[in-house]
Amino acid sequence: MVSLKSKVIIVSEETDVNTVLSGVLRLKGVLCYKTTSAEDCLSKVNEFEGKIEVVIMEDEIAADRPAMLIVNIKKINPNIKILVIAHEDSNKTRVLDYGADEFALKPMSPENIADKVFSLLASRN
Repeated sequence: MVSLKSKVIIVSEETDVNTVLSGVLRLKGVLCYKTTSAEDCLSKVNEFEGKIEVVIMEDEIAADRPAMLIVNIKKINPNIKILVIAHEDSNKTRVLDYGADEFALKPMSPENIADKVFSLLASRN
């Protein structure tokens, strides 16, 4: 089981997605920070200097202004793992080329997303 020392940022414009996903991850022992924009996410990454392990983002945010959020996160800390969740796979190659570590298609249950997060956390160690 992952301890509450594991820190994850969720970036979604949909507050329901943030709430449900963070709830599932918290029940599994992960500390989550909810953000709704690329700017908020980068602020959190900077605030927790080196302590964020995974960022989960939706493809609309990841592919915005050619994937600058992914690039900027990796500039701050190249060890942060990034999971992009998308409605379709049209941006898959682009977000992976920009540095995303994992790509998943919706619909996906919060449990399956949590499993992907744990795989990313395990790959860090």
